[in-house]
Amino acid sequence: MYTLGINAVYHDSAATLVKDGVVVAAAEEERFTRKKHGKRPVPFSTYELPYFAIDYCLKAAEIHLRDVDHVGYSYDPYLLLDKLSHNGKIELPIEPSASPVPVEWESPWDPLFLSYIVNAPRQLTSGAPHHIQARFADTPLTGSFQWHFVEHHLAHAASAFLPSPFDEAAIFTIDGRGERATTTYSHGICNQITRLGQVNMPHSMGILYEKVTEHLGFLHSSDEYKVMALASFGSPAFLDFFREVIQIQGDGQYTIADFDLGESFGPARKKGEPFEQRHYDLAHSLQAILEERVVQLMEWLHRETRSPNLCLAGGVALNCVMNARIRDRSPFSKVWVQPAAGDAGTAL
Repeated sequence: MYTLGINAVYHDSAATLVKDGVVVAAAEEERFTRKKHGKRPVPFSTYELPYFAIDYCLKAAEIHLRDVDHVGYSYDPYLLLDKLSHNGKIELPIEPSASPVPVEWESPWDPLFLSYIVNAPRQLTSGAPHHIQARFADTPLTGSFQWHFVEHHLAHAASAFLPSPFDEAAIFTIDGRGERATTTYSHGICNQITRLGQVNMPHSMGILYEKVTEHLGFLHSSDEYKVMALASFGSPAFLDFFREVIQIQGDGQYTIADFDLGESFGPARKKGEPFEQRHYDLAHSLQAILEERVVQLMEWLHRETRSPNLCLAGGVALNCVMNARIRDRSPFSKVWVQPAAGDAGTAL
């Protein structure tokens, strides 16, 4: 049985092909298109599927798309659409960004974003570039496979726990956002994953890190690693400020207060401008509060699971300094980080 996994909803577009539980091939789209992260995480790029990565996986197995039995897509639009669509319809303004945002939507682009995802099965069978169409040919428009929309953070959790060396472990996923969740806590035993809790939008440590990344003159959803490195040049001058911003509520919950970066830390740095001490201190304070708060959350997760083992995934789990802090200061004795902790790993 062949199962094709696809990540395409935001960025780090990727594909994985599994045969009877064994990985045959996995690849990120950027390796073929030479576009870093495959694409930018914007609503009007959601339709772009990782065709070249998929073609590579099919070629490695010497099969065609019509030979695939199951396709998993690491985002479930119906977690949002069930409450937002009426009779299978949603309204899309001609100029979304120039139109008022209905109260039920988070963004004027949400209808376009979600409709692209819902139509991904047909896009997969009919939209491959001309020069690689051979392995996609003769597949029915609606697919000869069974399609599965998989909740984003469940895909992260499975990518961390199932390949790990553990038969039992606590699982922590943390990123910018999925459908609603930004952080999840789970317990994995054998091939079962049980969700223990989650933190939902708008409270997201990942998005907070993205906002500061942009304020410091870097590209958000790409250059966060530069902020992690920049932190080594600063001091915790703003740590107390961030302690007020990120509040632990108990039961694994946390809240992030809304605030204006410009009012709190001065004008945003523009790309190419010199760094000032306040920039170093802002990066250092952000990194310090991330480590501090995550270790606190790990103490709660350890009490809930009583497991010595921890698996990590999600874009924030690419922060290797934070991971080292978890290893050294959390109650867990063994920590396994999914190497493709970002969205690319959800294809697995």
